[in-house]
Amino acid sequence: MDNKTNQSLGPEESPEQTEDVTQSAAPDAADEIIDQLGADFRFDSTESPEDQALTEGSPVSDSGETSHLEEAPAGEPVPVEEERTIAFDAGHPVDSPDPAGLTQTVAIGTETPPPPPEDIPPEEDDMAMPPRRRPGLFRRVPKRVYHRGWGFSLAYTVVTVMICVFIAVMFLRVFNDVLAFITENRAVTVTIDQDDTTDDVAKKLKDAGLIKYDWLFSYVAKFEGSTGPYQEGDHVLNDNMNYMQLLSEIEIQQTARETVWVTFTEGMTVDQIAALLDENGVCDAEDFKEEVMSGADYGYDFEKEMSTSADIYYPLEGYLFPDTYEFYTNENPANIIVKMLQNFQNKIDTVQDQMAEMGLTQHQTITLASIIQAEASGDPENMALVSSVYWNRLNDPENFPMLQCDPTRNYANSTILMAGKSSTYQRKAAAYDTYQCSGLPAGPICNPGMDAIMAALSPESTAYYYFLSDSDGNFYYAETLEQHEQNIQDHLD
Repeated sequence: MDNKTNQSLGPEESPEQTEDVTQSAAPDAADEIIDQLGADFRFDSTESPEDQALTEGSPVSDSGETSHLEEAPAGEPVPVEEERTIAFDAGHPVDSPDPAGLTQTVAIGTETPPPPPEDIPPEEDDMAMPPRRRPGLFRRVPKRVYHRGWGFSLAYTVVTVMICVFIAVMFLRVFNDVLAFITENRAVTVTIDQDDTTDDVAKKLKDAGLIKYDWLFSYVAKFEGSTGPYQEGDHVLNDNMNYMQLLSEIEIQQTARETVWVTFTEGMTVDQIAALLDENGVCDAEDFKEEVMSGADYGYDFEKEMSTSADIYYPLEGYLFPDTYEFYTNENPANIIVKMLQNFQNKIDTVQDQMAEMGLTQHQTITLASIIQAEASGDPENMALVSSVYWNRLNDPENFPMLQCDPTRNYANSTILMAGKSSTYQRKAAAYDTYQCSGLPAGPICNPGMDAIMAALSPESTAYYYFLSDSDGNFYYAETLEQHEQNIQDHLD
């Protein structure tokens, strides 16, 4: 189609006149143009049959009846029905010979409909984007995020850590109580009665400090089927025993156990006691020495006054009181030690006043008594005289800084250095050898009896500084070195 556009002003008309004429004549000219176009271009508020047909989606014919036309294929022109030329007045007078300001010829029904959109491949960015979901009834609503302050986060973290630590600590305490991984090495005597139930035993063990949770012990005993009967009497138990070991110690043995009587003479050492126990089938010698070396706390008052020096070799040397005892065969070494320590506690309680009068500690008393026992064993009279010699030397350290006792040297060589030759053993041996150390040795060299203990606390009043004994057990004392050398020449050569 061609669009023709003509626009001009009359020769004798000014712009002002044109404006006036346009304002007055424009409504009349518009009506005339609409009349020329016909009824098809006239607007009416009343809906015509054609409008109704268009509203319902069906075409209408010129006669007003609805016609059913076939749609033309996509891309082909619709057949032309009519062609009209429309002139629009651009402000000219109605009776002006000049044509209208704008004329356009329009072919009705000849416009080619646009082709259907081709499939355009999506771009890479579009392909990368996830498909947008339509909102629907079951649309997923994002969770609302609440931002709290740092104070709340810190408090939450602290509380969480405290709860975790509390749970871990409680678990470790319960675990350690059952298996006794980290415990003290302390022996305790517990008395079991004939009619004690599992709960009764658990309470006694808790009261003795061997366990912390009696209800847990009862549960484990029932779970293991160890609910009694239990062995009546005294049981020596240790903190380092776990639940299973405690139950094994107090339960009645299925097989009858033999008992033996063993006599330990005054002046026996730990090594000699261990060998005698092994010989009588009471316990293994090495197991006994290991228990003595363990440094266990057996709960006696006198243990608080024992020396804790690093130079001590056997901590219990001197405190295993020599006597006659009845033991079970295959006995626990701790039970043997407890019996001997209990006997010592009974004896040492009787001489507390004498030790205070002499100004001696318990450790000094037993150490001096062990030397006297080793020098004059079995002879109370000579024990008091030997005691006087050592007391005189101890009271005159300037002239006699060393006791020079042969049994201490023998103990250092035959007991300590026989166990090892390292620097540790060398140091300990020197601390026991009174030919090398000043005053009393580091600890007792044997286990003295009451005669030796009383001799240490009640020495004879003499001026002797030397003594010797021959092979027949005779003793010879001297006040000076010359007298002592003469005694050696007369009785030993």
